[in-house]
Amino acid sequence: MPRTPIHVVLADDHPVFRHGVTSLIADSGEIVVVASVETGAAAYRAIVQHEPDVAILDINMPEMNGVTVLRHLARTGTRTQAIMLSVYESRVYIDQAFEAGARGYVLKRSAFQNIASAVRAVHAGGIYLDPALPERTAPHRRLSSSVDEAACSTLSERERDILRFVAFGFTSKEVADRLGATPKAIETQKARACTKLGLASRAQIVQFAILQGWLHGEIPLR
Repeated sequence: MPRTPIHVVLADDHPVFRHGVTSLIADSGEIVVVASVETGAAAYRAIVQHEPDVAILDINMPEMNGVTVLRHLARTGTRTQAIMLSVYESRVYIDQAFEAGARGYVLKRSAFQNIASAVRAVHAGGIYLDPALPERTAPHRRLSSSVDEAACSTLSERERDILRFVAFGFTSKEVADRLGATPKAIETQKARACTKLGLASRAQIVQFAILQGWLHGEIPLR
């Protein structure tokens, strides 16, 4: 008796990547992509409409990032299991994805090797973590409070302000002028905050700030 195919919604804002993933998992003969979309809002609508077994979501998408899509879906009571696609290896992003409801986390650089296995594992009720991830980045056990709050609770108010300014593109000197400190002090506090969160670059600070919702509202004036 033929096995019932696994229905999947795929969301990523790079058409070539989507096409490649779609072709790859279609070749497995057991996975069917029922919708392929390029924005977070479209992903949310497609999942609500099709109720797929599994959703594959890029963590970085226009309109809504993958974590935000999962948070909205959590309110609908959907049975769809989710896999997060990401270029980020930091535990911060992995924790946020799993706390939002993801059951799998696959790096985009190894997606073509691992995505079909991830879909099968998640559909079977398991959890999938990309084997290319360092062991230290394995997700923490789920906590009753959100990972966002747990991560941010380790930051002082000053550290949070500094990271937000950095995410908006301010230099250390500009942040120092606004906060009444020296550039060296700002660099020290920024480094301490990044160590707490496992962030290694400005790009990661920006992504973390986006996931926290820190970049909503008015941009601070220089």
